[in-house]
Amino acid sequence: MAVCAQSDFIPVKQTPSTGTSELWHLNKYVWSQAHSTASKDNKPNLDFDAIDNWIGLGPNENLSITGDGQYFAYTIERGKNHKKDDILVVQSTNNTWRQSFSGAGPGLFSGNCKEYIFKDKQDLYFLPLGADQPHCVREVASYKLPANGKNEWLAFQLKNNEGTLVLQNILTDKKMSFNGVSSYGFDQGGQWLTLQLTNEFNELAIYNLVTGMERHFQSISGYSFDRSGKVLILKAVEKTAGEAITSLQYVSLPEGASKTIWSTTDSTVSLGNYSLDGSGRQVVFTVQTHRDNLADNSIWYYKSGMDKAVLKLSNQTTGIDAGLIIQSAATFTSNDHHVQFSLQQRPDSLVPLVGAASVDVWSYRDSILQSAQQHLLKETAKYVAVINPETEKVIRLEKGYEKLCLQDGDFALVKKSGGSTFGKPSVNGDRYWEKDYNKDSNWLVSLKDGSRTLLPTKGEEYNFWFSPGGRYLVYFDAARHCNYFSYDLQTGKLVNISAGVPLWQLGYEDPFLRPRQQPVQPVGVAGWLERDEGLLVYDNYDIWRLDLTGKKPPVNISKGYGRTHQILFTLMGSDRNRPSNQLVFSMNDTLLLRAFNRENKYNGFFRKILNSSAVPTLLYMGPYFMVAPCFIGCMYGGTLTDDGMKPLKAVNVNTWIIKRQSANEAPNYFVTHDFKIYKPLTDLQPQKRYNWVSAELHSFRQLDGTISQGVLYKPENFDPAKKYPAIISFYAQLSDQLYQYPTPEYIVASEIYSYPAWMVSHGYLVFLPDIYFTKNQWGPSTVNTIDGSARYLSTLPFVDSKHLGVCGHSNSGRFGYYLFTHSRSFASMSLSSGFTGTDVISLSLSLDYHEGTSNLKPAEKAALGTALGNLWQNKKRWIDHTAVLQADKATSPLLLLHNKNDGDDVRAAVELYISLRRLEKKAWWLQYDNGNHTLWKLEDQRDFTIRYTQFFDHYLKGAPAPRWMTEGIPFKLKRIESRYELDPDGWCGKNCPVCKSLHALKFDSTKSLSTSNKKEQQIKN
Repeated sequence: MAVCAQSDFIPVKQTPSTGTSELWHLNKYVWSQAHSTASKDNKPNLDFDAIDNWIGLGPNENLSITGDGQYFAYTIERGKNHKKDDILVVQSTNNTWRQSFSGAGPGLFSGNCKEYIFKDKQDLYFLPLGADQPHCVREVASYKLPANGKNEWLAFQLKNNEGTLVLQNILTDKKMSFNGVSSYGFDQGGQWLTLQLTNEFNELAIYNLVTGMERHFQSISGYSFDRSGKVLILKAVEKTAGEAITSLQYVSLPEGASKTIWSTTDSTVSLGNYSLDGSGRQVVFTVQTHRDNLADNSIWYYKSGMDKAVLKLSNQTTGIDAGLIIQSAATFTSNDHHVQFSLQQRPDSLVPLVGAASVDVWSYRDSILQSAQQHLLKETAKYVAVINPETEKVIRLEKGYEKLCLQDGDFALVKKSGGSTFGKPSVNGDRYWEKDYNKDSNWLVSLKDGSRTLLPTKGEEYNFWFSPGGRYLVYFDAARHCNYFSYDLQTGKLVNISAGVPLWQLGYEDPFLRPRQQPVQPVGVAGWLERDEGLLVYDNYDIWRLDLTGKKPPVNISKGYGRTHQILFTLMGSDRNRPSNQLVFSMNDTLLLRAFNRENKYNGFFRKILNSSAVPTLLYMGPYFMVAPCFIGCMYGGTLTDDGMKPLKAVNVNTWIIKRQSANEAPNYFVTHDFKIYKPLTDLQPQKRYNWVSAELHSFRQLDGTISQGVLYKPENFDPAKKYPAIISFYAQLSDQLYQYPTPEYIVASEIYSYPAWMVSHGYLVFLPDIYFTKNQWGPSTVNTIDGSARYLSTLPFVDSKHLGVCGHSNSGRFGYYLFTHSRSFASMSLSSGFTGTDVISLSLSLDYHEGTSNLKPAEKAALGTALGNLWQNKKRWIDHTAVLQADKATSPLLLLHNKNDGDDVRAAVELYISLRRLEKKAWWLQYDNGNHTLWKLEDQRDFTIRYTQFFDHYLKGAPAPRWMTEGIPFKLKRIESRYELDPDGWCGKNCPVCKSLHALKFDSTKSLSTSNKKEQQIKN
């Protein structure tokens, strides 16, 4: 065993800390000594100061570009704990001009592309683009713009006693002021400025931005515009002698003629919500009557031309079932033909029997556990309904055990389920083992007459879509060979529109399940063709066009290029996991495709003319990460440090800004006009100051002989002649992050796949392998991959095969507990928050602490890679996966992290810790008061980063153990002593080869010194 010389470690006498700052500097001093490994360029290793002040681009939403593509603006961050020091940058896309402002927030470009407007602390700045000096308005409280995106008008309020608001036309610099303003805003269409005034009349003033027309309305406490800005609804409360009149007024604009459509002087009656339809011709509102501590809601309706609003619905209206009452909200449906509202159960008035025992009776025949019933009682049953204002027909869309999933035009999709909980305890119970338990059904409901059509599919709610043109309902049916079906809402005709696509190909195939399993969900909808002429959908690589009538055969518009070349295509702007983003294309459109190569992890762009028969045209593919094809990190079970950024286009020209990064190049902005040539706009490279990382893609053989991939991170000062300790960090599929920039972070959980830079900079290799799962065998699957990784790393000449570590968190913590009790490949492990992995039997037979439901179903029937099947039919498998029953087989020292606010994970940690303590296995449990699933307080993150590094340094580098490992920390010294100092004289436990070697080294040194002294004395004599 290679052991560092004792002089490499400088124990520091620790004194009780007086604050975070002192503790931080003490840690920094200790670790700057203990980790001093000079790089080739004398670059320092990462330290806390580096993390706290790391420079990088700000959030994607802070990036903006002028319509002409000549200028752009963005922010630069300095660490996560220095938000006040963020920098706003405005610069030209030809790199000839740049201005920066420290501490300023992001702003906006004027509509004429001549100014950038932003707020810096208390002042509002107008920066002429291309000039050096901005114009400043001092002491500005706030500013707003219309939401129409034109950036023509701006309103800002000054910090003065007059409540002055300034309205400015950004394009012409025309200004006007209003005093006594308490609040302000713009209508949705950007026609009107609204001002709530502070005068005695409680006035609302509206100012037309186009005509300059101004109108005032008194005693106003609320208002709402229609979408076009042609109608204004006012809620007025006018106090007169002895009474208050509450009214709702309908105002026609721009003339401002006001009409009272409802009013009351009854103090027991109040006005609830009010809403306009899209045209502004209809109004719906609720009125609440308070009597005897009860509130009855009624729904009222007004249509332009009527004299007054009329009562449309009360709790006594025909069509409202007994026991149900109206809730206090009503809106128009998407086509404005119906009013939608909700009904709820009347509160129970049950009275306990006098003298009755307070006892819960749990029966094996109960559909719902007693504990879950308690949670259901807290949730009042609510049901969506609609009423047609013309026919006054009430149609209840939701009934018992039903949920409204979609509504468009005159139709709704309602799902009835025996098993789905919709995020709450199921009112049907959890008897999933019964034959017809999960007998789902999907009903198409007509809002015209309430008729229901049962659709022949059990598909989930997110597998249904109404076409943008409103003619079709489309759904995906996994049970019917993963086909898409269209239902013609006019004729009732149901058609398989993907017949001709190879069976199952449109279903998502998890590439990390072996053998391949039958898909259960779609890969996703990419977009629609205008006039409901077609639908674009994904398979696992390519894009298909489907005819909604089913008359034309499906067309693979990417011509199978993706599958042939292992490239995954997605449309720019669409998202496989958010199919409700309905992009509509013309057949003449040119599509920009983002692309990701599954084999070499290259990222880039292709172009495809929709009506062309040619294969997609390659624009660029390279060893960088720019934008994830929206499947990585979600559907594919992987984890990326971020999702990249969708290219930002200038509105009026083909100028795009992209963000590009790699493992050794920080994210920076580039400009392109054709997605072939990229010109750098920024050059932030903070990693060049430190001993950074390099990333390599490795293929390796798993224990079963199959091939997997993984990313190996090496330090910048890597010396192939040396032997390095290595840490394997895993989750499921991680190799896709090969070209992602590993921004240094504090270690907030046991895994480090999201932030490997800290450990790599401090002299470790970090390996991230892809795990392939076999159904109901997640434990052996983990060992197959991770032990295979260890075996592979041991063959590399620069890896110290006797000093390998492994770490996992959450799901990989669960998988890691199995590895911990079944592998002998590792000198140490750190695991955290692995929930059922410690005692899968106990935790699966317990109650969910949120809902009181049983935890058994997820363990028996969850996703194929993480379930174990029926407990009583697979006892050996379950026992084998229960870490506490296999703890005697563990050989690796363990650093355990489970925090106090992490639910059942705490109990899981207790069981494992007590087991290891009883077996006298080396284990340390770190439990932070303020942590939950991860650590979020800065001082906790720093503390865990230190202890985590010290733990692995001891077992993988031969460093002395710190005092918290050799002596522990008594509870009374919690927050008094941290005991970070290294303890060369201490022992971490019995039979520790590291401690034994250190003591032997010390003994030899002492013996040599003693012999030398004796010889010297003999010479003197």
